Amino acid sequence: MRLMYVCYAAIGFAVARWIFKREAVPVVDPVTRFRAKGLL
Repeated sequence: MRLMYVCYAAIGFAVARWIFKREAVPVVDPVTRFRAKGLL
């Protein structure tokens, strides 16, 4: 029972990391563009 819980937690963590990696680039890109325009 505990092993299944650990497996589900590991899968959930991996999916969360994958989603964060996927969403990180589109979210950060406009911020860097805005900072570049504002600073330059």
